[in-house]
Amino acid sequence: MKWKDKYRFVKQNMKKNKSRLFMTILATAMGCCFLVVLASIGFGFQQSLTEQITSYGKITEISIYGKTNQAESANYASSLYSKEQVAFFESLPHVEAVVRQNDVNLTSKYAVGDYAFEIDRSPVFTFMETEKNGKLELSEGRFPENEHEVIVGYNFAEFLLMPSKPEQPYQGSLLNQKIDITLLQPVNANQKAAQQSVQLHATVVGVLKQPPKEWLKDKTVVMDEKALQSFVPILSEEDKLLSDRYQNVLVYADDMQNVSGIADKIREAGYNVYSVVNELNKVDAIFMFVKLGLLFVGAIAVLIAAIGIYNTMTMAVTERTQDIGIMKAIGASPSSIRSIFLLESSFIGVVGTLIGTLVAFLVSYAANKIIPVILSSQNENKEEAFNFVFSYIPFTLIWVSAAISIGIAILSGMRPARRATEIDVLQALRRDI
Repeated sequence: MKWKDKYRFVKQNMKKNKSRLFMTILATAMGCCFLVVLASIGFGFQQSLTEQITSYGKITEISIYGKTNQAESANYASSLYSKEQVAFFESLPHVEAVVRQNDVNLTSKYAVGDYAFEIDRSPVFTFMETEKNGKLELSEGRFPENEHEVIVGYNFAEFLLMPSKPEQPYQGSLLNQKIDITLLQPVNANQKAAQQSVQLHATVVGVLKQPPKEWLKDKTVVMDEKALQSFVPILSEEDKLLSDRYQNVLVYADDMQNVSGIADKIREAGYNVYSVVNELNKVDAIFMFVKLGLLFVGAIAVLIAAIGIYNTMTMAVTERTQDIGIMKAIGASPSSIRSIFLLESSFIGVVGTLIGTLVAFLVSYAANKIIPVILSSQNENKEEAFNFVFSYIPFTLIWVSAAISIGIAILSGMRPARRATEIDVLQALRRDI
């Protein structure tokens, strides 16, 4: 028996009971849709959490938090990183850059023309050459080439106010504008001495990239570490140690695949480390169990649909007993008869999977559009939109769900198909229809 003959036979038999066929396909589609939608929730939450984690730092970044055996009572100097330690980090394989940064305990005043503002935090002093391969990304301009050039945060201009018109912040670009930086030494309230200060004239040559979140306002000022020497007269004894030592050290790998290996080597050397990759590995491990659990629950719905397929195929074998007897009488092999019924159950599984997957995409799209709007309306901060992926359907999920749905449909038809091959020819031909 040729395949086109088998297909014609299946098509004719399906037309005899369209309502039962429709309900069976509908049950399969609902089971497949439930499986995909349920698993997509796990994928959606994982994607959202991954995006949140990666938005706060580069995926190739490794942060170092001192020595693992360092006592809590250790002095300030022992918590700093020496140039020898930085050289060790740079010597590790696959390290692209080692960024080192300092900030001092001074109050900062910034002025651009008639606009100014004060902040209880100093600029960030860094080795600018390594920042080019590090985490600093510019929205415009370039990196400083000497101590009289600076980079400002994306929102820095919003904090520059004119004393006579504080409601009007600075307008226009800060690029290539002259800026006066004044650092003030904190003075004890009981002291009557005048507050000491040092002023440095610089030029804004770059503006940092916009922060990943709207509520983050970046008013950072980044300067070359050489500029720190200009403020030595007002530095505390602890801050003077920063002339050849560093408070913060960040290591950057040349590729995401090498982050774990570099982090392990630094950890073996006795340092506490943190990397986004390690955090993502933990998230992936947790969500693997979550997704497997959701797939298991969704598979139950497909199994329930399989009961309907089994019932439909059993009824089909019973109704077509005489046809089966005729096929066997004219020489049809058991494998040909079995393949006819497996073809029919496969058709139910494929059509149900296609419809269920299409509906699952529509449900996923609607959920990602409607739910954020509802939650945003309940959010007190109306300025920030609720940005979260509730459902995400990757291609792997489509293939897995299709394999489960179609596989269970075929398995559901195997028992009725085998029963069809066991029908006695004489009894089938004598049966009254």
